[in-house]
Amino acid sequence: RDFRQHCKILIAVGDCATMGGIPALRNNIPLSECLQEAYIDGPTVHNPAGTIPNDPDLPLLLDRVYPVNEVVKIDYFLPGCPPSADTIWQTLVALLNDKPVDLPYELVKYD
Repeated sequence: RDFRQHCKILIAVGDCATMGGIPALRNNIPLSECLQEAYIDGPTVHNPAGTIPNDPDLPLLLDRVYPVNEVVKIDYFLPGCPPSADTIWQTLVALLNDKPVDLPYELVKYD
């Protein structure tokens, strides 16, 4: 939200930003179950205290993973994990030259 307030143009870069990506797979599982599995019950977890981290310096996890356009207005979306260098380059060159961002299909397809 802070970026949106201070930017003329805001670009969502990558699948996690554009649609939640792999982290969004947890959206169908209650957050408490995710934390329990990650910090207490996971097969490779060594946590003798059996506690889930709650340091105030750690960012709070939300109830679900949101793509950024559900939180703020996004002007351009660059899909990919990560987007190709050519996709990023062509987008930046177009914006810097005050041209429309018109990416060819080859740069935004992921077969």
